[in-house]
Amino acid sequence: MRRLRRRNGAHATTQHESILVGSLFSSPSSLILSNLVGVLVMLMSWQWTGDHAFYTLSCLTIVVLLGRMATLVRYRLAEHGNENRQALRRWDIEFQIGATLFAGLQGASCYHAIAGTQSAAVQILNVIAAVAFASGYVARNAGRPKYVIVQVLCLCVPLMMALEQSQQEFYSFISLFIVLYMLTNVVIVLSLHRNLSALADATAEAQENEASSRKHAEQAHLALRSMTHGLVTFDETLTRELQNERHGELYGVWNDPAATTLDGMLDAAVKIRSLSHGDATLIRQDVARMLKDQRAVVREIATPANRTLLLHVEPTANGGILILSEDITERKQIQQKIETMARTDPLTGLANRHELDRMLASIGPVLKHGIHSVAILYIDLDDFKTINDSLGHGIGDKVLVAIADRIQESVRITDFLARFGGDEFIAIMPSTDVELAMTVAHQVLKSLDAPIIVGARKFSVSASVGVAVGPEHGPDGSNLMTAADLALYESKSTGKGRARVFSPDMAATFRRRTELERDMRDGLANGAFELNYQPIVDIRDGRVTAVEALLRWNHPTKGRISPNEFIPIAERSDLICDLGEWVLRRAAQDHARLPDGIAISVNVSPKQFQQPERLVATIREIIAAEQLAASRLELELTESVLVEDPEQTLETMTELRGLGVCFALDDFGTGYSSIGYLATYAFDKVKIDRTFASVVGSNAASRSVVEMVQLLAERIGFAVVAEGLEDTAQIEAIAATGITLVQGYYFSPPIPLDDLECRLAGTGTLSIACA
Repeated sequence: MRRLRRRNGAHATTQHESILVGSLFSSPSSLILSNLVGVLVMLMSWQWTGDHAFYTLSCLTIVVLLGRMATLVRYRLAEHGNENRQALRRWDIEFQIGATLFAGLQGASCYHAIAGTQSAAVQILNVIAAVAFASGYVARNAGRPKYVIVQVLCLCVPLMMALEQSQQEFYSFISLFIVLYMLTNVVIVLSLHRNLSALADATAEAQENEASSRKHAEQAHLALRSMTHGLVTFDETLTRELQNERHGELYGVWNDPAATTLDGMLDAAVKIRSLSHGDATLIRQDVARMLKDQRAVVREIATPANRTLLLHVEPTANGGILILSEDITERKQIQQKIETMARTDPLTGLANRHELDRMLASIGPVLKHGIHSVAILYIDLDDFKTINDSLGHGIGDKVLVAIADRIQESVRITDFLARFGGDEFIAIMPSTDVELAMTVAHQVLKSLDAPIIVGARKFSVSASVGVAVGPEHGPDGSNLMTAADLALYESKSTGKGRARVFSPDMAATFRRRTELERDMRDGLANGAFELNYQPIVDIRDGRVTAVEALLRWNHPTKGRISPNEFIPIAERSDLICDLGEWVLRRAAQDHARLPDGIAISVNVSPKQFQQPERLVATIREIIAAEQLAASRLELELTESVLVEDPEQTLETMTELRGLGVCFALDDFGTGYSSIGYLATYAFDKVKIDRTFASVVGSNAASRSVVEMVQLLAERIGFAVVAEGLEDTAQIEAIAATGITLVQGYYFSPPIPLDDLECRLAGTGTLSIACA
């Protein structure tokens, strides 16, 4: 509304300006005639005195006159109906430039006549002309008082200066009258401007009102014809006064001569089945009630033609009625669709989070009022993010739809199933005990055994399920969801692809996890963590080539906490990035105490690779601050790092390689497609997982895998480390495959730096014991 007022105000201002500018050009003949008089005065002055200065001034005045005539002609030929303020401003300035130049030339002529000649006739002629022109400016250009004042000054100031400089008696006294004359002209022009401005405002307002009235009349006529609502009015006798085309279309009574009264209109509509008898009766009742109460009545009716009409029956000022009819058929359909969409997940067609919340809120009252039990199944797909990241969300969405269909087929028809998040589903099962809930949970898991086929691709997707049953595990939906979530966490923690039922000890485990997470943050700030190092040994000469930094936590009250417990908690809470940076920094500080040639190997979390800028900046800063030779720093990655975001991982590795950092692939053989990683990522070192390395001597399949990796190492150019070796037989079996680098308790468990330094004794080989 404010924008509309501003737009209307701007339009009125433009009209005002247009009128004032138009007043400047309103009498072109008087302008040309006055300019010719000015030229004539100069020529006569030249003729009477023979002074060629007047001739020069007359020539310049003729040039100005021709320019002003050109401006007049162009203004007359131009269309001024829709000119903006910029265009008006240009006309205004062009006119004032010509007028001011003419005034200046006339002022110069006056000055020269008085100061440069002794001819009384020439002086009188020029003074009379100057006074006449000044008065003419006041009258003609009153719409622009600032310019009038400038032009009067251009005329009168030279005249006053000449009178002051003249030796003629009384001329200085006359100059005082010129000052009074100028002041009088200023007062007059300001007064004229006010009157002219008021007249311009009145004219602009009148034009605006006329245009507005005409426009409103046209709009009203157009609006009545183009209304999407049907409109009809009846007088106090219920005889029709006005009807638009839309009303005639809705009721089919446009050309029916019998429809000139309310009863006639309703009967005609019933006859052609635009209304039912019942609808017509209801409308008559609404009209009677409205006339009695003088209050508007609103009714929705469904017609025999499958339309839904919304009727407003209102009283008119003259005692009649107005009926406004709106076809809301499409709106009702859209409303139904919106209501469905508000409750439904658009991808899978299952209930959405909003509908799930509503169902969860109803569980408490249901359990309170006698329903025996309610079970919640919390279903979470395992490692589904890998599909989205590697193949895109388009493929991932198709897989999700197929999974949702399988889960839907696995639960009962009476169960409620919703998509809770990206790859999470919730089933609410009324009248279900633990045994039945677990049966359904296993049906869900079994339904995912067969590969899901999308196009030419096959996908194997597993899920984990957490089960909670109320009121045993919680009195309402919120508590049951928490219990199911804890059971789901336990399911994933114990290997995934399985279902677990909530038990109270899970809550205790959850509390311990929460406490440990809090304590880890405090411990990192208070120096509660330390590093142990486990050597990697070349079995050919017993030389230590590298040491792996392993994080240890000595809790002040709980004692030693296993890394197998606190590292997963750190991974889930993102604390792992802070811990990882602490390990990198401490390992870099410890490198100075190790013999030259021994590298330090540090495990890097997938979460750290998800923040590549932070990781690269941290390593660059540590290398510089600790004066660490980058080639002595090895970063150990698991295959999960490579799966998360392959392109980003490769880019980050390339940037770190530019610093001189080396890379090792840890736990080789436990992932999905390890051989492909060896060619793609060009690791410097590959560590064969203990599940293969430790059984090489007794398991032919494992020996074949290890030999194949060693063969690839020789071809591609990386080192191979066998992990987890504990006895002489394992060492000999690994040596038979050609692998020379080994790690395990056979040589040393992870030990503090002081013990490692003592055992190395500056030689690069391990002593058996250290005093």
